[in-house]
Amino acid sequence: MKLLVTGGTGFIGSHLAEAGRRRGAEVVVLGLTDRPEEQANTELLRRQGIEVLGGSITDEALCRRAVQGATHVFHLAVAMREGGKRDDFFESVNLEGTRRLLEASVAEGVQRFVYCSTIGIFGHRVPGVTTEATPLAPGNIYERTKVSAEALVREVGAGRGLPYVILRPADVYGPRDQRLLKLFAGVNRGRFPLFGRGDGRRHMIYVDDVVSGFFKACERDEALGQALILAGPRPCTLRELIAEVQAALGRPRFGRRLPLQPMLMLSAVVEDVCQALGVDPPIYRRRMDFFWSDVEFDTSRARRVLDWAPTVDLPEGIRRTRDDYRRAGALPAEERAA
Repeated sequence: MKLLVTGGTGFIGSHLAEAGRRRGAEVVVLGLTDRPEEQANTELLRRQGIEVLGGSITDEALCRRAVQGATHVFHLAVAMREGGKRDDFFESVNLEGTRRLLEASVAEGVQRFVYCSTIGIFGHRVPGVTTEATPLAPGNIYERTKVSAEALVREVGAGRGLPYVILRPADVYGPRDQRLLKLFAGVNRGRFPLFGRGDGRRHMIYVDDVVSGFFKACERDEALGQALILAGPRPCTLRELIAEVQAALGRPRFGRRLPLQPMLMLSAVVEDVCQALGVDPPIYRRRMDFFWSDVEFDTSRARRVLDWAPTVDLPEGIRRTRDDYRRAGALPAEERAA
């Protein structure tokens, strides 16, 4: 098995690359190396004998080079959380980059193409329990390009004979996750601002459970041509998530609760102004999704088709994540009684 992981210098991608190496695969990573976390992941992967090609999926020559000889492709490279970018930026990375990778994969005779989509395509406030049959409701350019990219994968897969699986992970967390680190650091200082009541549902999934889903997608022919939701053992509210972090850190308080609506309006204004000025906004609409999302997922199809199940519950996953942050020096070491 020769595995290509695009976006492999990121959080989920680096875990997939490591898992592929542990399984005895030859692993190649294509990913950006601009930010400190990407540089750290690059060094980590190279120490394990993994080839890292630094660059963008939009580089056609680099994309062809990365796919050369690959038998399996995990495609995670994406423009996602960049605030203040115009639509054509997301279309270039998420659509044209995917198109180039699909074409190269067809030419190389790739045996399994696993595309990482997102549960965000169902919307951020969905009543009841969301399944694969729930109508799509993408709310921003990132999510719209993910819907279009899914369609592109299906089109090329069916028309050109490329075996594919589409996976839609929920809120992924775990070691090296830079997003959840902000929550841990804020709670650790007692200064995390909770905008709103915190009663919206979210469905966290530990990164090891996502990794197992990707490799199951390589093994199970029943998954071919399907789009499957991956989520953790159970949903929680934002307030419950914060409480788990408090318990893991031993902190009696997280910070202050503040009104949500003013922040939603402020983030929209700041993003629009910064986009007009051509600068990165400090806050933007998608950044506030964390506070007002309310959605729960049914994973029965993935359980059946992949013979897969999430095994790490939220308290255990939060403890493992805390321990990794402490080992890396991102959080202070545990305080011990005298």
